[in-house]
Amino acid sequence: KTAGGPWVVIITRAGDGATVATGTQVVIVLTDVTNQQHEGSSGTFPLFKTTLADGTTAIDESSSEADAVGIVPPAVTFTPSGWGGTTPSIVPVSLIAGAVTDATVTFTTGNPWTADGKLIFEVPDTFTNVGAASVAITSGIDGTFAVAQTGTTTTLASTLKTA
Repeated sequence: KTAGGPWVVIITRAGDGATVATGTQVVIVLTDVTNQQHEGSSGTFPLFKTTLADGTTAIDESSSEADAVGIVPPAVTFTPSGWGGTTPSIVPVSLIAGAVTDATVTFTTGNPWTADGKLIFEVPDTFTNVGAASVAITSGIDGTFAVAQTGTTTTLASTLKTA
């Protein structure tokens, strides 16, 4: 699978190692796991168990199954990505004091930006006015946009129509 979920991962021991004793902490690294692509909770991991070779008879289990003992592994909290490692920028076209000018906003997405997503940024109070009424897209995105300014926050709400 490349999208959606949930996924059930089954790690099968080959039978050539020793029995793991009671009370032993086991650490396994699962490679190539892609986290969710936005901040927030993952939700709990709904199934976690060891079984006999038949894959059915549970040894230790935490799940929503009726015979489970224990709690399911807790959710983890993801933080937003850091713009693909590139610092975003907002640069006025004219750098002359008092000029009324456009500003170029540049950023590299670290994760997909949804077609109905928003770009929210705050302009420092050293600027006299931000009367942003429209945007002109020069690269990297398509669709139509609505711009709204509320107090000191300007919101670029995208109403994109992807091709």
